[in-house]
Amino acid sequence: MVNFIGGIFYFLLALGILVTIHELGHFLAARACKVKVLRFSLGFGPVIYKKTGKDGCEYAVSAIPLGGYVKMEGENNPAQGDKLMPSNEGLSPDSFKAKPVWQRAIIIFAGPFFNIALAVILFTIVNMSGISERYAVVGDVAPMSIAQEAGFKTFDRIETVEGKSIETWSDFVYTLVEYTGSNKILDVVVKSDMGKGAARTLPLSLKDFTLNRNESPLDVLGLKICFGNITNTLGAVVKNSPADKAGLKVGDKIVLIDGQEVDSWFRIQESIADSECRPMELVVERDGVKYSAIVVPELKNNSKAKKAKPFVGIAAKVEPLEGLSRMVSYGPVEAFGKAIKDAASMSKLVVVSAYKLINGSISADNISGPIAIAKGAQESAQFGLIIFISFLAAISVNLGILNLIPIPVLDGGQLLFLAYEAIMHREPSARTQAFLTSIGAAVLLTLTVFAVFNDIKGL
Repeated sequence: MVNFIGGIFYFLLALGILVTIHELGHFLAARACKVKVLRFSLGFGPVIYKKTGKDGCEYAVSAIPLGGYVKMEGENNPAQGDKLMPSNEGLSPDSFKAKPVWQRAIIIFAGPFFNIALAVILFTIVNMSGISERYAVVGDVAPMSIAQEAGFKTFDRIETVEGKSIETWSDFVYTLVEYTGSNKILDVVVKSDMGKGAARTLPLSLKDFTLNRNESPLDVLGLKICFGNITNTLGAVVKNSPADKAGLKVGDKIVLIDGQEVDSWFRIQESIADSECRPMELVVERDGVKYSAIVVPELKNNSKAKKAKPFVGIAAKVEPLEGLSRMVSYGPVEAFGKAIKDAASMSKLVVVSAYKLINGSISADNISGPIAIAKGAQESAQFGLIIFISFLAAISVNLGILNLIPIPVLDGGQLLFLAYEAIMHREPSARTQAFLTSIGAAVLLTLTVFAVFNDIKGL
């Protein structure tokens, strides 16, 4: 219940900020173009609070907090049909339709632009506060995986993909998304020993690579991020857990599980996950002496996996390694420059992902809605203000770019109508606009329902 309330709170906080900034873009651009604004509303539907300012604009809060709008003078005047433009007879000079196409386009574009500008500001704050950049060093390669088939080894550092330089895991994931669905064999250059060893070129096939909603791209490949040297030695044993009841202690080294040698902590985790809570025979080494222990896993809810999983109650001893990450704080100018690049990279990712959703390269199961956003807002807030700001920046970029999709009910659709008007010197007819808008609304409603269904299914 607490998590639900927290999710709603942070969702409304995030949405309130993003919608306010978006509509502020339309509002300020309209005022700059000398268009009379009748109402600035946060939310849709019945007005629950309103106040008229000295400028004559009505500032309102409406009942449905899933958006907002700026109502302008003459905005919804009927189209001029097949009459050549301009045809501004009877229009007030401060109405929206009385303005030239380029000014109306600026007013429409200003909303998405302000969202992207907000993302740049937020990314600048994050960059100035200090960010941890984790280098693309492999921590583990799963057996029989795409990565193992390509030839990846533990402690390989990824240098380039198709000639593109790779510094961090984010760079690598962005590149994977870019090539998803291409069935291309990527040339990946790696260096062993965390980048200190010899270089090798690996053929990474994406034939069987897919993006799954609740699975990271790295897990699909069979790669793990390196956080240090994760040993088979126990660094922690949970009190009263199955491991504790079996007599396991901190410092024990697991050598065999059910007669099979284990050479990695990740193989131990996989054995536990696949145990179906059957008794497991472990051979452990303590002070140079080996002995057996029978451990019976128990089912325990796993919030990350969103289901109950076999639980033993052990954690590995992790030996820190140098050269896996760096903490970087940027000055204001550098932070701003990097923020522009961050926003541009994320914008490209949104566009590429949307295109791949349309052509089927990415499954529609990956479409997320308000529940997923609420969950992400809550989880990011739990990790601190800077992480929440990063999340807000990412969602702001998504909102800005997706609003430019040429669907009539979105800003991109209105820009499409204006482009037609600029080329043909007349607006699309009122009937055409109404028809296309109804189709756009149906498409958007369908996507929203589908996204909510995905969200519920993923809970």
